[in-house]
Amino acid sequence: MKFSVQNVKNGCRLGLITDLGKNGTKSIETPMCMLYTRGGNAPHLTLDVLKKIQRVPPMAHMYLSSLAEHSEAVTQFKEGIAHFCGMQDFAVYCSLHDPATEVPSGYNEKSGTAIWTKGGKYKLDVNHFMQIQEAFQPDICEALYDGDTNKDSTRKRLLKAMDRTLNYLDEIQDKWKSSQKLQKTALFGVIEGGFSVQERQKSAHETVTRNVDGFVLAGFHNNGPKTEMFDLSQVTEICQKTMECLPENKPRLMQNAWRPDKVMEGIALGIDMFDSSYPYIVTERGCGLVFKFNVCASPEEQKGNGDHLLGFQINLADKKYVDDFGPLLEGCTCYACQNFTRSYINHLLNTSELLSSVLLMIHNFHHYFVFFLFQPQLILNSSIRFLFQTISLFCIQDGRIL
Repeated sequence: MKFSVQNVKNGCRLGLITDLGKNGTKSIETPMCMLYTRGGNAPHLTLDVLKKIQRVPPMAHMYLSSLAEHSEAVTQFKEGIAHFCGMQDFAVYCSLHDPATEVPSGYNEKSGTAIWTKGGKYKLDVNHFMQIQEAFQPDICEALYDGDTNKDSTRKRLLKAMDRTLNYLDEIQDKWKSSQKLQKTALFGVIEGGFSVQERQKSAHETVTRNVDGFVLAGFHNNGPKTEMFDLSQVTEICQKTMECLPENKPRLMQNAWRPDKVMEGIALGIDMFDSSYPYIVTERGCGLVFKFNVCASPEEQKGNGDHLLGFQINLADKKYVDDFGPLLEGCTCYACQNFTRSYINHLLNTSELLSSVLLMIHNFHHYFVFFLFQPQLILNSSIRFLFQTISLFCIQDGRIL
């Protein structure tokens, strides 16, 4: 895998990932988001339905917490996790944890990390981690790490997490060299250090010396829906200082429930790759994304764009949508908005019909993916800051998310 920065504007990077995959034929522009999956497929959607969504990212995000228990079957299958799941048209990024599920604290050890599957705690040491990756054969793999840190972690806990993560990486790289099945798989090192600038920089310097293919910023939180409220401004300086330690020609990734305003903050910090767990989280609470991302000359002009005060999302289960026969979002070209009304989705939600999640997932994925397609244009036009201010003005009032 190769990565090159094509342009930089106000800290925002336009990049290109090339030579990706077993045949080195895949290329992806950044900043980009990956297709969030559960159990190897898009949540609530069959592959046929997924194909109805426009602008689906070319990379699928899979994680060991939902797939590790099935590694023996994938091993016997012999063709990797992408083919096993019918997702062979996608590049695959494989991480440890599900960004949409909170990870319990206090279970990592010197010998390995705990992931949480449907069967409960699942211990991963380096040997088992390598066996799974050789079976899965992803295009990009996140190294084993101890990310059990947050704002309240002590320095002792930060040092322990950082040392373990580096030790895991050293062991993995030793075994990686002799693995024939993983020679075309890119390995991303994980940067730890919690909320400490000093420890973050130390972790970054040490990880850079390991000559990994990319970097993951972890250890700020324990994942899950609560990360939607994660205040990225608290770690702006930490991220900036950390990025200064990283080479320009390697991509940077960070997992989070990325609200649209936080996406733009992340891009401004130099993050290249994002997950798309946020549309899934919104779907699970019966909501649809309705935020606007067309750049107008002024916030006053933005007020003419329909439901400008609806915020990031609307709750379709609310009784006020019982007799609303308009589309979920006016002007949206997704299958759900072109064929169904708010009233019908309200009915589906209030009668607990499975189709409600299908339609909401179609729309939320579509809207989020199109939003990401606008980012390069915004960066080149130097308008990403203005859009961030506009979205924040209409979607965040008095500290509340609308």
